[in-house]
Formats: sequence, structure tokens, C-alpha cells
Amino acid sequence: MRTPRSGAGGGRREVGPEEQVLPLPEAAYAREVFRTLGGIVEIGSVVATGTWAVADAFVGGLVKARQAEVDRLLAAVRVLGGFSDASMGIADELGYLREYRVTASSLLLWSGCIEEISPRLAELERPSVVRRMCHMGADLQLAHFLQALVTAAIAGGTGVSQGAERVAEALGIAVALTDDGGRSSAAATFRSWRVAFLPGILRPDSSAPDYGRAGFRAYAHALEELLEEAGAGAGPRCGEKAPEPMADDSRWSVRPAPSDGSPARTPPDEPGEG
Repeated sequence: MRTPRSGAGGGRREVGPEEQVLPLPEAAYAREVFRTLGGIVEIGSVVATGTWAVADAFVGGLVKARQAEVDRLLAAVRVLGGFSDASMGIADELGYLREYRVTASSLLLWSGCIEEISPRLAELERPSVVRRMCHMGADLQLAHFLQALVTAAIAGGTGVSQGAERVAEALGIAVALTDDGGRSSAAATFRSWRVAFLPGILRPDSSAPDYGRAGFRAYAHALEELLEEAGAGAGPRCGEKAPEPMADDSRWSVRPAPSDGSPARTPPDEPGEG
């Protein structure tokens, strides 16, 4: 799938309030994937404690215990976006896969600040509140992770025949990292993503480019078959064949303008994003 080149100024096209169409460099797509993955592993580290006590949660412990799955997920992401080593290095730069202590305030942000903001931190740290924030955060960040994966695949020129199974695999692993007794599934995340993101991209008055509309619609149809009609909660393992490079390396993104609730902060010792 060819991506149209942006104009000489590389400027932003004005669209409706629900999405933006932006020409972006490869690293921007990688950053979006890894940022949402950060929310997923942070939430998963709390779920893994079995106590809903944020003081017991450490991201590094979860990543180490699930290293094989995390490595498979990252391999799928690399292929989907056609990402270079430098772009893949953003995962380490952001710091979300390293060891750091989780806080209730970060869970509040990952879950979209739906829970009441209390001036007393102890209120946010109650197990019932932490559980609710983890459940809401998992729902929200998994949907945004799927959007980031599909956007990266379309921008990277990875066709549905090569990319859909990898998207399903990466999503299935992400779901497993946040899973609380089978509460979440890749199929449920797909359904949430489809109604939350696709109307703004595919509706008749959308300013999304034609290649973007076609790409998102094709991925939606393929993922429906993989995740719902075939009953696959987690996609098949990645194939060995890498996608062919794009004939045109311009990068575009179609994504919603409103914030997804991710924390406007970085883990301890993380350099700012600039």
C-alpha cells in the first residue's frame, strides 16, 4: 500500500474533532506503540500481585517473568511497523519496561481519570479502587494499543495478509499481560476498538486519506475473522517472513485528537521525551 507524500511543508490537515491525519516519522509510530505498552505492563504488574496493592507491584519483575512473551510481542511490533533498530530502541528510552515502582496516581492517569481524584492518596490505594482502575485502564490502554498497532502497520506498508496475524498475536500477548482471571480478551478489545476508533476514520465526512480508510477497513475485517469468527483470543505465532519495504516511505497517522488518559509523566530516571 503506497502512502501519499506530504506537501513541502509537511503541514497538518484540518479535520474534525475526533481524529487527526498527520504525516509523522517512523519513530512517532514506535513511540505510540511503546507508550501504550507501558500502561499495559504497569497495570499487569499490579494484577500479578494478586493483592491489588500498588506497593507490591514492580514492572521489572513482571517483564522478567514474562520475558519470552514480551520478546515475541516486540518482534511482532518490529515487523508490523518495519521499525529500525533506532525506533525499537525507543522502548528502552521510555523506560516503561525497566524496573520502577508503580503508584496509584499513575494508575489513575492510565485509566483516564474516571475514578474520583482524592486529595488523600490512601483513598486511591484501597484495593477496591486499585482493582477498578486496573480494569478500566486495561480496557482503555488495550484499545489504544490496538489502534497504535494497526496505524503502525498501515503507515509502514504492511499489508493485511502479512500483518493481521501479527497484530492479533501482539494484542493477545498484551491481553495476557493485563489479564485478571479471564476478564479481558482480544476479541472484546477488538470490539471496543472498532466502535471507538473506526467511525471517526471511516465516516463519510472524515478527512482521512483514501489509503487510510482502505487500510483500517481491511484490517478490521481480517481481525474480525481472526479474533471473533475463528474464536481466537490470542493470535497465532508470528511468521518468519518480514514485510516488503514500502515504495514510498512517507508516514501518516490517523488517530483521535482527545487524550487517551496516559500519564503525562515518565518513570523514575527516565529522560524527557523532548
